[in-house]
Amino acid sequence: MIQYGRPNAAIRCFSKILFDKKPLDHKQAIRALLEAIGSDENQNAMDVYEITEIIKALQTDSKTDPDNLFRVEWAYLPLLDGFHDVTPKLLWQRLANDPAFFCEVIQVAFRSKKENRSDRGIPDERKKIAINAYRLLSEWHRPPGLQDDGSYDGDALEAWLDAVRKECSESGHLEVAMSIVGHVLIYVPADPDGLWIHRSAAKALNAKDAQNLRDGFQTELYNSRGVHWIDPKGKPEKELAAKYRSQAEAVENAGYQRLSSTLRDLAISYEREAQRITSGGFLDD
Repeated sequence: MIQYGRPNAAIRCFSKILFDKKPLDHKQAIRALLEAIGSDENQNAMDVYEITEIIKALQTDSKTDPDNLFRVEWAYLPLLDGFHDVTPKLLWQRLANDPAFFCEVIQVAFRSKKENRSDRGIPDERKKIAINAYRLLSEWHRPPGLQDDGSYDGDALEAWLDAVRKECSESGHLEVAMSIVGHVLIYVPADPDGLWIHRSAAKALNAKDAQNLRDGFQTELYNSRGVHWIDPKGKPEKELAAKYRSQAEAVENAGYQRLSSTLRDLAISYEREAQRITSGGFLDD
């Protein structure tokens, strides 16, 4: 067995192997990554680019053991934010395909409505796990039902939702779980018939008892805009208002009135924002 030395040195060695386009020893690379997390070496000396490139290589190789990749993605989750063109693909896939895993992460990240406890006495390690779980849910971009080839399985979404509702109702996490699901549903692809969102997702969002789902959906649409510059003429806000009015009209014509109302509310909020900008309201902030 080749000896790569201390974890940080080993990571640099594996990065060099990738740069030279040589075969990567998956087991040794994973071992080095996991040992680096618990190492007493200076964490600041670790090169984020090198680490993320190794993880990316592991993700794209079918020979990588999924259980080991799961451990690596969880350990390095703060680095897998897309900034270096790498995301926690396996963790996202597990959330989307395994409702039991999603419920487990929800229960780690959020307290149950059935519990009455404070944060006092909670071990630091447990808090770190909860923060990691929350980060995973907050940055999750793969919706249930999405297939590897980009197609969408509406039946899979429905079955996944049924399982999550049952488990989270019993655990006291239903409202927050549905809000998080609403967040990820903004990434559902268009329906084959041309509607801008797959009809199975539109149906779920339109359900009478799906207010938390719609609230999460609306919030994530608004937040997905990200950091932006303010145009004194409010042009971006006007364009977004027009976009969401158009989408609202499309789903209303398709029979999804509650979802349409959610989108119209979002359009109105952008129209008001545009008016505030053009009137100079932001100058007073």
